[in-house]
Amino acid sequence: MNSHKIPLIGIMVAALALAGCSEAATGGTTSAPTTTVIDDSVGASFSGGTAGAATGGKTIKIGLINQEGGTVSDPEVSAAIQAAFGYLNEKQSGIKGASLQLEVCKIGSSEEEAQQCAQKFLNDPAISVIMQGGLNVGSQAVHQTIDGKKPTLVTLANPGPDATAANTYALNPSSIAALPGTAAFAKSKGYKSLVVVSSDNPGDLQIAQIGKELFEKNGIKADVVTFPAGSTDLTATFTSAVSQKPDAIVPIVVTTSSCTAAATSLQQIGTTLPILGSSLCATEDIQKAIGDYPKWAYESSTLLLQADDTTGQVGFYKGVMAKYAPGTQTGIGAPAAFGAAFTLAKVLNQIGPDAVTPDSVAKGLAAYTGGVLLGTPNVHFGSVPGSPALSGLTDRFYTYAGDGKWTAGDWQQQTQ
Repeated sequence: MNSHKIPLIGIMVAALALAGCSEAATGGTTSAPTTTVIDDSVGASFSGGTAGAATGGKTIKIGLINQEGGTVSDPEVSAAIQAAFGYLNEKQSGIKGASLQLEVCKIGSSEEEAQQCAQKFLNDPAISVIMQGGLNVGSQAVHQTIDGKKPTLVTLANPGPDATAANTYALNPSSIAALPGTAAFAKSKGYKSLVVVSSDNPGDLQIAQIGKELFEKNGIKADVVTFPAGSTDLTATFTSAVSQKPDAIVPIVVTTSSCTAAATSLQQIGTTLPILGSSLCATEDIQKAIGDYPKWAYESSTLLLQADDTTGQVGFYKGVMAKYAPGTQTGIGAPAAFGAAFTLAKVLNQIGPDAVTPDSVAKGLAAYTGGVLLGTPNVHFGSVPGSPALSGLTDRFYTYAGDGKWTAGDWQQQTQ
């Protein structure tokens, strides 16, 4: 694992805008295969469970606050956790014989709904830990209402209280790691100059400007080229970026439409410059739109589902999802949610079903330093100065060469 000292000034603000785009990028689908052999040894290594079915004599109730039903909707998060719990209950004895039960409280679009969900789980004595999906709205209300009284396990961190709230444990840094991760990757490649391509939307421009400052703090010259927000033909913009002869181009695009527009324009130009993009641009919709995945390097905070995986985690995940959540979206927020479910199971197995309380779960999560299924190989809460709820700032890059050939880079851990 590589370690890079990356300044985090402004990253939280930029990531907030980026997170808003990424959570809305629900167009890309990655369907689970209909038949996949499930390697139970992979699941057991991340859950700490043992072979067999839960006896059903005792139930451990878990609350999940998730954004579903509004303009931005992430139903794949609850589906992935439910699939994980279904598998754990049927194949890995639940939690030492006790069954895991998921109760979902949905946020449509308001802070009031978030507050009501948090209050509901806070007042339920049967719930000792609350899980939270990646929320575009409501995270402030959730954390203010819970106020550290019960541990909150966040599957995908958005900037703000997800990274700082008391008794909160955010397993996946998501967009918070994107800019420093890209800077670390560019530096490792020896790049001396970059061009950041962004729409003129104020949020995207803010990301681009903070990215420029971050790259330059790491000794990489960076310029920003913009295009009108909503444009579908970006040929002129990328032609301008290429004409500056940078070592690589960084497009600030994450939605299906913007990723497709960028990839199509770059194809038309025929440039061979490296493109440093987001894994949210590696979707089946984009593959179908341009005939293949764009031949880019992709920043990701989870294992990429399309790439080869020697650890067996991706195959295990796809197999479990195919059996317990057939037809469900397996991309976007689902991998992080699935991994979080297994991490929680491991902590609960270490505690034992008869000793599960808000205090014991909080202590177990805080002390956890193992790996996350589909995610970071090491967790260390409190390792990011100013963001005690983050498990770290770990990501990796995947480079696509075409014809299904992916090259995976090492996990990167940035420190301030």
